[in-house]
Amino acid sequence: MRTAIRAVGIRNGASHTEVDIGPAGRCTVIEIAARLGAGHIGTLLQHALAIDIFAALLDVALDRPAALTSTTREHATVRFITNPHTGRLTSLSRLPEQGPGVPLVRWRAAVGDLVHAARANTDRLGCVGVTGSDADEVEERADALGRQIRIEVEPLPAAGGPGQVRPARTAAIAG
Repeated sequence: MRTAIRAVGIRNGASHTEVDIGPAGRCTVIEIAARLGAGHIGTLLQHALAIDIFAALLDVALDRPAALTSTTREHATVRFITNPHTGRLTSLSRLPEQGPGVPLVRWRAAVGDLVHAARANTDRLGCVGVTGSDADEVEERADALGRQIRIEVEPLPAAGGPGQVRPARTAAIAG
């Protein structure tokens, strides 16, 4: 990875690299970016390792010493809440409370909103981040919290039916 990161010119700061490992075990780099990983990685680092990665990145950018010494060694994970089909969000219940061991609870949609089947990051309805003393603990807790969340989505009427939302035509937009 270091060679690939240096090849694109990243010298100081965060880098995000994604790879694909093929069936024969060959590793192919598919993305390198001068940024922190998405999916609340910075927040998870902050809670699991007690490192303020955002402040550290600012320090690096300003050529100041960065505080990267961890004061704790926990594990963290995130679960994204998605919907399997497009429709109108009619109810949400049993969303966990933010607190010890659950430092991150985010929700993007309101009851009544049009929500979409998960095809892109923007289709995520929310997320729950979990910390704990080992990987098994956080995975089990995150799975349990995910199972407790209840979401109800009313499917949209059939295409062309009453109340159907249709996309605007290009001519109507341009006209």
